[in-house]
Amino acid sequence: MRISTQQQYLRSIDQMQNKQSEIANLQNQISTGKRLLRPSDDPVAAAQVVKLERELAQYEKFDYNINVTQRRLELEDSILDDINTATDRMRELTIQAGGVTLNDQDRLSISKELTQLTQYVAGLMNTQDSEGEYLFAGSKGTTKPYEALANGRYQYNGDDGQRSIQVGAELYVPSNDSGKYLFDAVDDRLKIELTGQAVYDAELAASEPFIRVAEFQTLAAETQFSEATQGLGDITLTVTGTAPAFQYSVVDSGGNPVKDTDGNDITNVPAGDLSTTPLEVNLLGMSFELHEPADMTANSITINVAAEKKTLLDVAADLAEVLANPVKSNADRGALSEAIATGLEQFSQAADRNVEARATLGSRLKTLESISSSNLDFELFTKKALSTLEDANMAEVISKFKLEEATLQAAQATFGRVSQLSLFNYLR
Repeated sequence: MRISTQQQYLRSIDQMQNKQSEIANLQNQISTGKRLLRPSDDPVAAAQVVKLERELAQYEKFDYNINVTQRRLELEDSILDDINTATDRMRELTIQAGGVTLNDQDRLSISKELTQLTQYVAGLMNTQDSEGEYLFAGSKGTTKPYEALANGRYQYNGDDGQRSIQVGAELYVPSNDSGKYLFDAVDDRLKIELTGQAVYDAELAASEPFIRVAEFQTLAAETQFSEATQGLGDITLTVTGTAPAFQYSVVDSGGNPVKDTDGNDITNVPAGDLSTTPLEVNLLGMSFELHEPADMTANSITINVAAEKKTLLDVAADLAEVLANPVKSNADRGALSEAIATGLEQFSQAADRNVEARATLGSRLKTLESISSSNLDFELFTKKALSTLEDANMAEVISKFKLEEATLQAAQATFGRVSQLSLFNYLR
């Protein structure tokens, strides 16, 4: 085959340029430590690298969320610990206030300390995190949760929501608890609500239903009713008969007769002539007047009894108000004793909710530690896979660089010799 001088030159130059390009590429790999410098180097690997980098960015976001959530939960736990300490002091003061040797001035001093503790706890409940959001406002982070009213009580302005933060591919962890759950957890006095057609008709006629003045006269009566009706649901009282011999019966939410304190069914109990004389009834601690139904076709009333919820702040404020009043009579001392007993029970309920909430916080923090460890493992696996795809094997690259360098030097030396091989140089 005939090879011209021009062809020989062009081929030699082309080969040397290819070697120089390869050496430049290897030099870039050595300086950067990366095998994959451009997508065109390995399109399949480049696509996998993009996917793995996206996963790493996601894990970095999860780590940030975990750190933020941990800080919020640890701050909440610290605040709850302080509130628990204050609640214990409130209970100590309440027990102290029940001492028979105390006079009005002593109780006034206790009242003032309770007021100071209330204000201190209110400040804790309005704590803001590092980003300026209120910790216990539920999902309304920019709203101050507890607002002091003119009567010394407090109004909750947040909601009962929680903000959950994603800390894993399929895992969300609540980063806060609402004040409604944490602090509005104290049972207040039982509230009686009457419902049914007879109540509706009475409201339309601007009159009263046939059950009137329903109340619990003492705390003991409330306790008696709660224990006797536990698990029964709403109870329904029905009046039957005609004047002068009416009867009444009481059933639970399942239609079963309710039993009295002696264990007898409250069924067809004589009520006398309700058309002329209302009957004073004591139903398992609840007292009320029973009148003749205005319409015997609407002769049933359902009685719903539930405890209203009260905040820890109002419990302390109510007790402080009672202790500030002088005791001048046996009635005053009875009211004081009942207020102290109620306060002790309500402070205990607040403390129980505090312990419950902190246990939940502990489980969340433990979950965050576990998911953080798992995310770290996933990050390491992802980085290892990414390194396999894009990092250069330095020993291999340097060896190859040395080989290509030697090859280029040989090609250049050969080109210098071959370029001298021409007929004119031979004739000369």
